[in-house]
Amino acid sequence: MTERATYATLVGMVAYAAIATDLYLPAIPAMIDAFGATEAQGQLTLSIFMLGMAAGQLIFGPLSDYYGRIPVITAGTALFVATSVGCALATNMEVMWLARLAQGLAAASGPVIARAIVRDRYHGDRAAQVMSMLGAAMAVIPLIAPTVGSWVLVWFHWRATFVALALFGVLILVGLRTFKESAPAIGEGSIRLIPVLQLFGVCLRNRQFIGFQLCGTATYAAILAYLSTVAYFMRDVFALPPAYFGYAFAASVSGFMAGALLCSRLVMYLGLLRVMSIGVLLCLIAAANQRFLAPNGAESAWGLAISSCLIFFGIGLTSANAAMGAVSLFPKTAGAASAVYGFVHSVIAALVGFVAGILYDGTLVPTANIMLICAAVGVLSLPLTRQNPASVAST
Repeated sequence: MTERATYATLVGMVAYAAIATDLYLPAIPAMIDAFGATEAQGQLTLSIFMLGMAAGQLIFGPLSDYYGRIPVITAGTALFVATSVGCALATNMEVMWLARLAQGLAAASGPVIARAIVRDRYHGDRAAQVMSMLGAAMAVIPLIAPTVGSWVLVWFHWRATFVALALFGVLILVGLRTFKESAPAIGEGSIRLIPVLQLFGVCLRNRQFIGFQLCGTATYAAILAYLSTVAYFMRDVFALPPAYFGYAFAASVSGFMAGALLCSRLVMYLGLLRVMSIGVLLCLIAAANQRFLAPNGAESAWGLAISSCLIFFGIGLTSANAAMGAVSLFPKTAGAASAVYGFVHSVIAALVGFVAGILYDGTLVPTANIMLICAAVGVLSLPLTRQNPASVAST
């Protein structure tokens, strides 16, 4: 029972960003109306959250190396609960932006420390397999979160979605009581910012790290472009009522869950590099088809749905492998390396999501263009990951 609780808590930690964005996606139009804001200002709550995630990973990753994983993730989760309540109480869009920034900073503690814990306990392809299994289980959250958010909006109020996030954080706090410390060198090294910034230089001079970073970040940025506009194009292009938003969204996200599940099996046979390559190539093919169909809008609804599902499927094959490939290059500073990876990951995704919100014109075309570019960057980055693949397997 304890092992199951530990696994479920790790899943929840990895899913902080997913649930903090996906649960309230259906409520964004209602929030915009309540604050008298624009669609671009509403989308900014997603990008600001991701910027908070980026900054938070620079803080929580090194802290977890120095003080241990458990006390740091406990503090981060408690802050997540408090900032979720703050979002629920926001009185205008400016206050919401500040609350979402703080919430993103707190949410960073989950995935950055979860990746470090997995790296503490496992190595190489086995670490990628475990991370893929966590990713597959985590995918259940974005699969059901928009549906839950839709009905919370129908039954209660858009503010209730943030109350639900606070309750989610409380459950994680309960689950953390089953954890044992796994940090390899508590109290050693330094928690000053300068060593962390120096690690940026070390990581970004490593060609393999750059390759994994670009593959993982580019494909995730495609997700942010989708998330930043989905609440609008479901309404504008497909005339979908709010109560059914979650079901339509789940059709696409189910692809990610299927991809992550398949990845957890394939990676032990093919290795993380091959599985990741298959994933990014599939993303590119599906994104190209989506761009071809995008001008037709609702007339190509089924084709667009299948393309979106395949893009998410490819990302499911890619994301865990990219993260573990990058972090495994630095086994002695897994928390800090995870922070570097997560910082770049979140900043670029936030910027891409922001651009997607600005360019949205009531059609799918701008979003499809951005997702295609992201997929192409992922494919073009593959040669860098093969600079010395044996080093990843040996870590």
